[in-house]
Amino acid sequence: MTGFWLIVRRDVVMAWRQGGDGLMAIMFFLITVTLFPLGVGPESAILARIGAAVVWVAALLATLLSLERM
Repeated sequence: MTGFWLIVRRDVVMAWRQGGDGLMAIMFFLITVTLFPLGVGPESAILARIGAAVVWVAALLATLLSLERM
């Protein structure tokens, strides 16, 4: 497990050195996850069923923002 944390630490340091790349990805993720329920509607049954998928898709799209800079 230490190898995993070394890679995570290296990536965080690289993102921090490049400026706002990490912040841009985090803000994109937060905005996407916040605005998605507004487009789907207020029905809690639907939101509960698709909530995990929305989080995963938003996280994957946010990582694509900084992919070309790595």
